[in-house]
Amino acid sequence: MITDKDVKKLKEVFATKDDLKALDKRFDRIDNNIESLVKDVVTVIEMVGDTNQKLDKINNKITENDDILENHEKRLDKVEDKVF
Repeated sequence: MITDKDVKKLKEVFATKDDLKALDKRFDRIDNNIESLVKDVVTVIEMVGDTNQKLDKINNKITENDDILENHEKRLDKVEDKVF
């Protein structure tokens, strides 16, 4: 005959309907958190991409300015050579 003690042990070993419902709720929360995290990661990746494009533009401008300065320095050197 099954006693209350046996039923208690069986409930500890096997999942009940309430346990499964609680587990489903936890999985739903995990799914919602994952979706939120994915959105945040995508936003960060987009921000990094935008920042990278801006940095590329700045680097190109710096290179152009360096070329212009180098040209001016060469021209000044020529003028100095003629003067001195």
